[in-house]
Amino acid sequence: MNRIGLPLGLAALLVSFSASAVRVPTGSDDINLNVNAFLQARYEGTFEGSVEKSLDSDFFLRRARIQVSGTAYKTLSFLIQTDNSNMGKRGSPTSVGAATNPGFVQDLVIGWTPIEDFTIEMGLILTPTSRILGYSASGGQVQVEAPIDIIFQNLDRGFRQNGAEVRGFLLARRIHYRAGVWEGFHSTAAVNAVAANPATATPAVVATPAINPGGKPMIGAHVRLNLIGEETGYAFNAMYLDGKPRASIGGSIQYQPRAACAGATNACSFSSGSGATGSVNDYKFFGGDAFVDMPLPGDLEFSADAGIFRWDYGDAFNRTGTGYAGSLNFRAGVIGAFLSAYKYGSDSGNVHTADRRKIAGGLTWFIKGQADKITLELNGITPGAPGNPAAIAPVASNTGFQNASTTTAIWLQGQAGF
Repeated sequence: MNRIGLPLGLAALLVSFSASAVRVPTGSDDINLNVNAFLQARYEGTFEGSVEKSLDSDFFLRRARIQVSGTAYKTLSFLIQTDNSNMGKRGSPTSVGAATNPGFVQDLVIGWTPIEDFTIEMGLILTPTSRILGYSASGGQVQVEAPIDIIFQNLDRGFRQNGAEVRGFLLARRIHYRAGVWEGFHSTAAVNAVAANPATATPAVVATPAINPGGKPMIGAHVRLNLIGEETGYAFNAMYLDGKPRASIGGSIQYQPRAACAGATNACSFSSGSGATGSVNDYKFFGGDAFVDMPLPGDLEFSADAGIFRWDYGDAFNRTGTGYAGSLNFRAGVIGAFLSAYKYGSDSGNVHTADRRKIAGGLTWFIKGQADKITLELNGITPGAPGNPAAIAPVASNTGFQNASTTTAIWLQGQAGF
């Protein structure tokens, strides 16, 4: 294998395991340039979701991605991917005209492979959470969505952060590793509260604590032991459709001191005090998972995964708790069937406003491998709100799932990658 093989795996698996890139002539044998497009259009029908408690229908673009990737001089690789996710979701004139997440950079990775099976990468890159939380949305899933609703990182966009990592293999590809540093919460000074001033129309300022006062980056790592076969990509598949058996177990960690904040400076967990004088807890994550994908005689295939994930924001915080997720997938020819579930619950004694669970099942028609397919899913999400079963689950009660509603919905998604 030549040295560029590992970063090329990054490019291929971000779009689709089987998508065909459009190769752009460069006039040089030392530089390769590829362009890919990836499209997902979705319908969500929510039972009793309309104002009149009838079936509420929603059509929107789940993902609309353009990717440019390439290699240079045998050892360098690059990738940039843009997306426009959820355009038109819960349609209104403003959400259709200007999407909830308008066009933005989803991934930007620059890699250097000085020796075989060892790559250094920098840019806007995936953070290490878990194999099954980080499935390739564009190529690797059988179900409609991976269990992304139980990812509670302190700060990210699409589970990416700016950072740098090393990625590669050891022991004849038995061990696959990723380890690095990410931006996380940048060092932020405390802000004192200021009362509103009606005379000058000056709004009130909420007191916020010093976050990551030492300016430390978030550190993280993911390590896998390949029991059967190997996986060389930047992101993973739930089913490979290539006739090769695979099985692995793995674990992940994340840590950033005094940065246990739920995505905002005024949503922090305190080890002592509060407001501008409070001391913020450390942010920690630990997770482990297992995966198996086995081809069977007669163009059949079975895969399964399961994982447990521990988020720690300190005591008495809704994001301190444990999550579980797993799926069963079976394929006969071009038709796949799946059953998946996840659950997150904060620790006993904590507020339960982040608790959630989902169970889903459905069918997938693989028109052309994982690149082009149609998926039909029936799901139930708790807590749920009429007309909003997707994305991050709505707020639960302070006592967990007691009196929390469950939303039942049917999703139909078409996907094309080329």
